[in-house]
Amino acid sequence: MSEEFQEIRDKDHVVLSHIEEGRDDVQKITEETTLENHHVSYSFEKLEDLGLLTVEKPDKMVERVVAGQKRVFQHPKQAELTEKGLQYLEESQSENVTEYEDVSHGELVERVGDLEDQVDQLKESFRLFKKQIQQKL
Repeated sequence: MSEEFQEIRDKDHVVLSHIEEGRDDVQKITEETTLENHHVSYSFEKLEDLGLLTVEKPDKMVERVVAGQKRVFQHPKQAELTEKGLQYLEESQSENVTEYEDVSHGELVERVGDLEDQVDQLKESFRLFKKQIQQKL
């Protein structure tokens, strides 16, 4: 991937992917992810500076269902991918696919085994943490 794309964080990539899928404003992205408004807004600014997005703030109200309730509010910032943004997503997706092409079957089995061990350790740590919390209550 080109050097100019090196400063794109995972959060920024998530934002770009959601915009590509049609969730093109701050509220829609925060609703579908664990990102907060200020994280998405920062990503919008950063990605616009990199030429991957165009961002606008429509001067109108919008009506949506949020957390099960109908709300009317000022339209959030809205973004659209540029050609450069589309190019970035295409390159990053093809990179993810080719990342494992040169890995042998044995190496993949070993990686999966390592990941399973890590998940087991995390589960055990979480179980112990949960137990400690319950004892404190």
